[in-house]
Amino acid sequence: MAKIEGLRGFRTLPPAERDAVAAATRERRFEEGATIFIEGQSADAVWAVKEGRVHIMKSGPEGREIVLEVISPGELFGAIAALEERPYPASAVAADPCVVWSLPASFARDLCCRHPALRSVILQQVTSRLRSAHDRLRSVALEPVEQRLARALLALAEKIGEEKDGLTVVSVTRQQLANMIGTTVETTIRITSRWQRAGIVSSSRHELGLKDRAALRKLAGNG
Repeated sequence: MAKIEGLRGFRTLPPAERDAVAAATRERRFEEGATIFIEGQSADAVWAVKEGRVHIMKSGPEGREIVLEVISPGELFGAIAALEERPYPASAVAADPCVVWSLPASFARDLCCRHPALRSVILQQVTSRLRSAHDRLRSVALEPVEQRLARALLALAEKIGEEKDGLTVVSVTRQQLANMIGTTVETTIRITSRWQRAGIVSSSRHELGLKDRAALRKLAGNG
């Protein structure tokens, strides 16, 4: 997959359209922590992740940054705002050193007018993520922090977890976890340390291993 034209939906386009998409796509690199776009900025592009991860972030209660979505390789972001000619509703920040693709919004809108099925596929891809983002904001407002953390870890395990030595390991920092659930890094460290002593997780600086998913599901209110 060379560029954005290889992503789901785009690959069903006629060859000439795929060539045009490839020619219009630009590839950019961002260092960890770099801002790709900010909330309220004019949505001038549809974006996709090639390598690394991108966090979609919004200011939460008390001004804390909350990670609404974790965008992994092969996923689009900023698409709905670009297609509907609205400002970006949240900011995008590189969670790791990452490579992303951008397709001009005007080009994407014209393409979707010619191929309505493409617009439908794009909307399907992002709708479930938008629901998850809404649920996360509601969780920050209503749920205890330990429940939010357990829920976030289980969701990350499903999305980006890797199997290592019989465990599902999630590559994430304590600061990133804190941003995902709208709390302080100190609180996150305290809870994960307690879980480690209880044998629920294993812990290293940039990873957490899920040792007892049943316990985590119970803490998340799912068990």
